[in-house]
Amino acid sequence: MERVSVKDFFTVMWRGVCQALGWFFGLFGYKRDGKYAKCVWGLFATSVTVIMVIIAGFVTYGTWQEVGYKLNCRHYNCMNPDCYESWRLNGDIYYHFRSNSKGYIYNCRTGKKLLKNVEWIAQPHHKDSLVCFSNGKKRGYFSNKTGKVIIEPKYDHAWIFSEGLACVEENGFIKFIDGSGNVVIDNHIAYSPGSDGYVFHSGYCIVYTEDGEWCGLIDKTGKIALPLEYSSIKLTDDFRLWCVHNGREMAVLDRDFNPVIPFMDCYIFIDEGTIDVTMPDHTMRKYDFNGELINDFYVSSVRTLEYKKDEILYRTMTHDEEGDEYAVPVVESYHPMATARLRAYVAGDGFEGLMTADGHVVTMPLYSDIEAIGQDLYLCTSTNSDKLIVNGKGEIVR
Repeated sequence: MERVSVKDFFTVMWRGVCQALGWFFGLFGYKRDGKYAKCVWGLFATSVTVIMVIIAGFVTYGTWQEVGYKLNCRHYNCMNPDCYESWRLNGDIYYHFRSNSKGYIYNCRTGKKLLKNVEWIAQPHHKDSLVCFSNGKKRGYFSNKTGKVIIEPKYDHAWIFSEGLACVEENGFIKFIDGSGNVVIDNHIAYSPGSDGYVFHSGYCIVYTEDGEWCGLIDKTGKIALPLEYSSIKLTDDFRLWCVHNGREMAVLDRDFNPVIPFMDCYIFIDEGTIDVTMPDHTMRKYDFNGELINDFYVSSVRTLEYKKDEILYRTMTHDEEGDEYAVPVVESYHPMATARLRAYVAGDGFEGLMTADGHVVTMPLYSDIEAIGQDLYLCTSTNSDKLIVNGKGEIVR
């Protein structure tokens, strides 16, 4: 590809503008005959060319400035030794975290530091715009749109805004404030150190007893939705179901706290689209989100079992270059391996049971480990590490 000189560029542009203008004004009967007309046309075309070049220059400069601004905002100050990481909060507002001192809130377009001495920040959920921050002593909130402090740092403990409310601790009790700092919920609930964050999800927030042993739910009016008598409460990622544990049994509740899976002695794990239930006998069940049983017995894996044969090999057979077979002594004698008749399947909590090759269950998942010791004989380890000999019918051999 040949390079185009500046002279050639402007020559071509000037001629093109002249031809375009000549054609346009020719539509109205104007001619370019005569020295005076040619001079006027040339001057006019040159002026238009210069104006177009200036406009193109401004467009190019503006585009380059915008690209440079974006790159600068994305990486600003992070090449400095004291800049550990840069987080974009909203628009032009960034948080620069320093490795050896407190960070600051920065507007990368105006070049101004909006808030200094910021030790850490915690972003709000959903559409909330107030960011929780600490100055090393107290916690407050600033706007992620302007970087301006909205609620002065005056709390020993404060949590992120979610669904328009944030929890703060004052004098050993938790309260919920709105975006102006006004207290809207004060149930005189004691602050429980070490408990999970007090954050609203789907209209409810988990609150705890003072010792942190029990928890319940409040709604956005402060009303107790679930009493503080559960050892754990978890909400699914899609905010559809609550998984609760009362210290003895577990259950799954819908958003209105109606039972989907009733309380029972089991362990419940909610996966994507299904509810997995492990029973006390280690069998596993699967339900859908409506509580309908999908399968009352499923396994996580199956493995074959091998055992040592009674014979011992002292040598092995091989072939020479002519194809004749001859024996070669082995370095160490060994028992050849064979596959047992039954398989081991793995169910809840990693416990194992015996099954046939065509999938029929021989024993329940009662054993922490199973190994074959014969063609149809198995050494099974029980929950208390005792060893049992079980035959191919699942019977204990005495």
